[in-house]
Amino acid sequence: MTAVTVITMPLRRLLSLLMLPLLLLFPALISAVTVTGGIKPNSQLSSLSLLPPSTTVTLAGDRLSDSRSSHVFANGAFKFQDVKPGTYLLEVHCRTHVFPSFRVDVSSDGLIEVFGTFRGNEWNNKGERKPHPIDISPLKSSEFYQVREGFNPMKLLGNPMILIAIVAIGAMTLMPKMVENMDPETRAEFEKQQQSSVLANPQNNPLQGFDMASYLAGSSSKKPSSPAAGGSKRK
Repeated sequence: MTAVTVITMPLRRLLSLLMLPLLLLFPALISAVTVTGGIKPNSQLSSLSLLPPSTTVTLAGDRLSDSRSSHVFANGAFKFQDVKPGTYLLEVHCRTHVFPSFRVDVSSDGLIEVFGTFRGNEWNNKGERKPHPIDISPLKSSEFYQVREGFNPMKLLGNPMILIAIVAIGAMTLMPKMVENMDPETRAEFEKQQQSSVLANPQNNPLQGFDMASYLAGSSSKKPSSPAAGGSKRK
């Protein structure tokens, strides 16, 4: 056995020990994939330049370490590299527009499957299958403020005070015509009741001359009594 052979054998063992961790990590490196996609304009978004710079795309996994976010390029593209096998939720966070959500399943052999989903949907319930790379278009514009409604005269009829006023005006308008169409006996009885009412004879009103201010102040107003007819003294 030569000296070269003696030196080569330990070197081979050392190389095999160094290559062992790489061989163990090799399947994981192969299974890691890249998830790509892009935002496409539509009727709700006429141009990608209208997107705010703060727009981001998130890929959330079961574990926090598997979750990540990416900014959107000028052409609307985004990319997530070294995505491990698992299931993920892909969402676009934008201040001005609302985007749909997607479920991304990455298998151990590197297969990427994309399905449509939404918040509150059962995770086992897969939606419509989508192609990969993922094309995302906004659903609608974000509305942060409630639009003030214009003046609507029909809504005034819902006010109780307006309804009471309309009924009172209608009664005042129709009452004279109803009185004219009454028979003489009914009309005479109605006029008699009107004359005996408090509104027709305010002198019979028991509240006439009542001093509300004095009553609230706690004092009652008394009229001075007139002197008797024969009470004048002679000098």
